Amino acid sequence: MGEKVILVVGGNRSRRRNSLEWFDTRTNLWHFGPELISNFKRISLVVMNDNIVFVVGGYFSGVSRSYQCLFMLDLSLESLCWQRCVDMLVDRQVFGVGVIKDNIYAVGGWNSTVGHCRSAEVYNYNTQTWHMISNMSTSRSSCAVGVLNDLLYVVGGYNQSMQALDTVECYNPSIDMWSPVANMCERRSSAGVGVLYGELYAVGGENESNLLSSVEKYSPKTGVWTTIAHLNVPRKSAELVALDGLLYVVGGMDNSSNLDHVECYNPNTNTFTVITAKWNIMRFSPGVVTINRPQHFTTC
Repeated sequence: MGEKVILVVGGNRSRRRNSLEWFDTRTNLWHFGPELISNFKRISLVVMNDNIVFVVGGYFSGVSRSYQCLFMLDLSLESLCWQRCVDMLVDRQVFGVGVIKDNIYAVGGWNSTVGHCRSAEVYNYNTQTWHMISNMSTSRSSCAVGVLNDLLYVVGGYNQSMQALDTVECYNPSIDMWSPVANMCERRSSAGVGVLYGELYAVGGENESNLLSSVEKYSPKTGVWTTIAHLNVPRKSAELVALDGLLYVVGGMDNSSNLDHVECYNPNTNTFTVITAKWNIMRFSPGVVTINRPQHFTTC
């Protein structure tokens, strides 16, 4: 297993959406990675096997509508290039994504035909195919997804009435079934969701016009959501990644601007700390994952 770093790709309102950045938590420094041809914005990013990165859906620069595209980037190769894979079956914006084993799940979102979606689909990396799975019980866009114990949790979002949701659903791929779990303590759309030490975290987001700094976590053992320490800065559309026993809250937006700093949660002290290192480009809704650092990601 190689050295782990945080990878950031694309992002809306970024001057260089074709750039990669990566953050070394050991040196507390951001570095540019190799620039790529594709110019992604407002994307969903997932990773398999610590070094195969996928961009799922999103927009392209200069185009206002969403795309059903799936692109793959193999970070083990010295010459980096996005490879086009099979498109999603449904045109989705602001949807949730998650990975279970060799499968990528795209959940909910919004499209111009049906509005807020109940549907979900899965991409099998081995067969290179998408297929539909069972619908959620609730239509939701701007939702977030976390994977825990090979189960897929979809958290919050907006319903058809554009009301923020406190509901959470859990998908079991072995029986193709969604089931409800306990409601969150607060309604949230555009929240950040991550998993740390077997618990699911919901961070920030918004409730109607209110931007949230509150954070809560769900334990499958107790079936209960618990409020924990607040963020230092309220934010929506942030991405969460776990690394070395800590939870990193990356990017997002406050009431007026994109955020260029990261907050780090330590579960031992129940505190969020603002990391002083700022990334090179402020990005709204970038893709963020944890990867094994490739040898050609250098600090020079």
